[in-house]
Amino acid sequence: MSVEDQIREKRLIMTGGTGKFRVSHVEFSSLRLRVGTWLQMRSLFDAPDWDVEFAAAIHGKSLFVTLPGSMEGKRRLQSGDRYLVRGFNGTSEFSFSSQILKVEDAHFAFAHLAYPDSVEARLVREAPRVTVAIPVIVMAGGASRHIVGTMRDLSETGAMIELDVPPGGVGDQISISFATLFNGREVSLNIPAVIRHVHPLGVDGYIRSGFEFGNVAQNDKLILYYLLFAFSRIE
Repeated sequence: MSVEDQIREKRLIMTGGTGKFRVSHVEFSSLRLRVGTWLQMRSLFDAPDWDVEFAAAIHGKSLFVTLPGSMEGKRRLQSGDRYLVRGFNGTSEFSFSSQILKVEDAHFAFAHLAYPDSVEARLVREAPRVTVAIPVIVMAGGASRHIVGTMRDLSETGAMIELDVPPGGVGDQISISFATLFNGREVSLNIPAVIRHVHPLGVDGYIRSGFEFGNVAQNDKLILYYLLFAFSRIE
């Protein structure tokens, strides 16, 4: 099997889909990766797989990734090793093939990867999310149940909220209420939403639920944009 066939085969897991999930070919720079973004490096031959962190890029020349602190029991990366690199930038899953150019481990371990000619990207979120910690009340069952929780991430189109009890079933309509500061004064928002997923209890005892916003009032939408801008600057 040729290298191109192996790359195509390994990409099948992630590149299916049509419509808004269609795969497109983009420039690496358009991903706008942040330092510390986790990347999965999956060997195209007999080399070990690695999970690494993106560190920097020199356009058209190379990428720099830091290697994990513990490499015990694994063959070291070697120049010439070829990998399929996969990751997520907040809105899209992406993948590209690359080759190890050089490995350094004098002070801390990192590797130079060949700069990709192109990247395959698949949109999985229509809006980027920011990390938040906002107390909320989820009103379910026609506002008959009030569940206290904490919003952990936020986008224009939805949010992930930690709760003590399940808010309902997937597809149920609820509303999310919370207060925040806007132009120096406290304002309250009440946002209609639909439950899109409910994760089971984790080791921390919380349930994590994903919500898609419904028809948000114009004033509330303006405040959401303000929060996204403010929290994205903090990140």
